[in-house]
Amino acid sequence: MAADDTKKTEGETPAKAEAAAKPAAKKPAAKKPAAKKPAAKKPAAKAEAAAKPAAKKPAAKKPAAKAAAAAKPAAAKKLAAKAKPPAAVKKPAVKAEPAAKKPAPERPAKQKAAQKPAPELRHGKEGKATVVDAAGKELEARALNAALFAVPADVNTLHLVVRAEQAARRRGTASTKTRGEVSGSTAKLYRQKGTGRARAGSVKSPIRTGGGVTFGPHPRSFAIKVNRKVVRQALAMALSNRAENGNLFVAAGLQLDEPSTAALNDFLVKLDIAAPVLVVTHDEPSVAKSVRNLSYAEVSEVGALSTEQVLRARSLVLTEKAFAALNEA
Repeated sequence: MAADDTKKTEGETPAKAEAAAKPAAKKPAAKKPAAKKPAAKKPAAKAEAAAKPAAKKPAAKKPAAKAAAAAKPAAAKKLAAKAKPPAAVKKPAVKAEPAAKKPAPERPAKQKAAQKPAPELRHGKEGKATVVDAAGKELEARALNAALFAVPADVNTLHLVVRAEQAARRRGTASTKTRGEVSGSTAKLYRQKGTGRARAGSVKSPIRTGGGVTFGPHPRSFAIKVNRKVVRQALAMALSNRAENGNLFVAAGLQLDEPSTAALNDFLVKLDIAAPVLVVTHDEPSVAKSVRNLSYAEVSEVGALSTEQVLRARSLVLTEKAFAALNEA
């Protein structure tokens, strides 16, 4: 038994020796941490690197050296400035004046055409009637009736009478129909509720197309009542103003057997008076017809003479018959 045991032990020992040898072979792998020790020395290398800047501190003194170097030129400049005479002080540079530009050649100014002065219009004697012949030559000056040709003007009276004359010419025939005058049914168009539309009544409502007109014009008279004496007074004021300015003429010898616009136009051109012109006649149809086609002239009978016509015209030309009838009125 002992021999067998010894054999077993002898047989086991090589195996155990090999097993024991295997772990021994793995020991170098266990030395890996020891191989890492140099890596652990890295902090020391960092410390050395950190120590290097500390060693470079003397190099940080360079700015002081630069300041000293910069101070030397400054001191040298001060000494140089003291050594220079005061006359060497630099004067401010004077800017060179730009060369004077040659003036551009002036263009000759365009000469405006000389405006001819307006020709002086002909005026007769103030406060009198100037009598002229068919050629326009002055013959004499006739006295005027003071009751008709020497009345001071009143603007309010003239305005009232002129406005009344203009209003009397209005026809006043403008007319419209109310909802009661429009033809159409009075029945309600549709029921009050349930349609979704706005409520509606008669088709003649002013808010509907074809309905009546609210507050529309209706025929009426625009006449303004003015007393007869006021009307005569206003006419006398207008005639007095034209006579006072010397714009009252009497055409002696102006007799036309038949209407002739050319003949009357030649007479008025020769007369050379301010336009528009009012020609006053007294039962002289040939003269009246001759004036009707002149744009700058107007004609009126003595009995139909109005204040507005006299004020609208700048000059009055009366025939012999018209002057006699008007001056004796």
